[in-house]
Amino acid sequence: MNDMKIKEWFKTLLAGMAIGVGSSIPGVSGGTIAVILKVYEKLLWAISNIFKEFKKAVIYLIPVLLGVVLAVIPMLYLMDKALNGFLFGIVCLFAGFIIGSFPSVTDEVKGEKTKKSYIITLIITLLSAIGLGIASVLIKADVSSELANPSWWMYIVLIPVGFIASIALAVPGLSGGMILLLLGFYKPLIETTVETAKNCLQGDWSNFGQQLGILVCFAVGVIIGFYFISKLMHFLLQKCRTITFYGIIGFIIGSTLALFFNYEIYSYYLIWASNSYVSMPLYIEIPIGVFLLILGIIASYLLVRYQRKQNNIEAKKNQE
Repeated sequence: MNDMKIKEWFKTLLAGMAIGVGSSIPGVSGGTIAVILKVYEKLLWAISNIFKEFKKAVIYLIPVLLGVVLAVIPMLYLMDKALNGFLFGIVCLFAGFIIGSFPSVTDEVKGEKTKKSYIITLIITLLSAIGLGIASVLIKADVSSELANPSWWMYIVLIPVGFIASIALAVPGLSGGMILLLLGFYKPLIETTVETAKNCLQGDWSNFGQQLGILVCFAVGVIIGFYFISKLMHFLLQKCRTITFYGIIGFIIGSTLALFFNYEIYSYYLIWASNSYVSMPLYIEIPIGVFLLILGIIASYLLVRYQRKQNNIEAKKNQE
């Protein structure tokens, strides 16, 4: 493997880690991160053609999947803590990352003539993402008790739950965490994953089979759903690329707004409304959140500018 290939491998690994981080946070879309980092279409191609060009697809997918796993494991632990800690600041930081990176997504439709159908598609997907956040507040489902001592049917239910959550991995702007929040499975699944890891490290295997069964059934649903939805998105980008990206842009805008209004953050607001706080007073946490929002915007926009510069250099080389 030459230096160029090694460099690309590590870039893909880091992209996978970023996708894993995004997929772990309610309101943040792993698909959006993939679009921003310019790996989305390659990822769809690899998944859609895994049986046709197995070796080439797997070579690309290995660093992505490794990066996702390396990021998701610590992120689930951090999110377990954040749900009861500094959630507002984390939400602000990731909203900043998405806002600052947004120009890299709009670049995909730059120069295209705007059509009425494009705007309608954007509005529909934007409202859908916002509606998901609102619905997660209005619909409350407590499945923690069911997962603590699951019946046989719960294992079956977890497969379609994983399938539905996987839609967000393949469709930029949709948040898998948000969908799981809406279904009532987000916090229970995180708690199960963290508890399983802790028990294994402590040598407690008493509930391992039960906990592993929960995670495996969910993972099976995610894998099946991700494969079929990825093929659909690959087809849409091949046949109607511009309108598909307008839909993606709508989802991204809507999910960024939904970051600040979903079940978990709404519960946080209720604590503030009761003149109480989680980890620090309101007059400290809000300014820190605003600072992190601005920091995220600046940092991600600088990356966009750097990527544009690199793209221009590559374009000039190709012309020569």
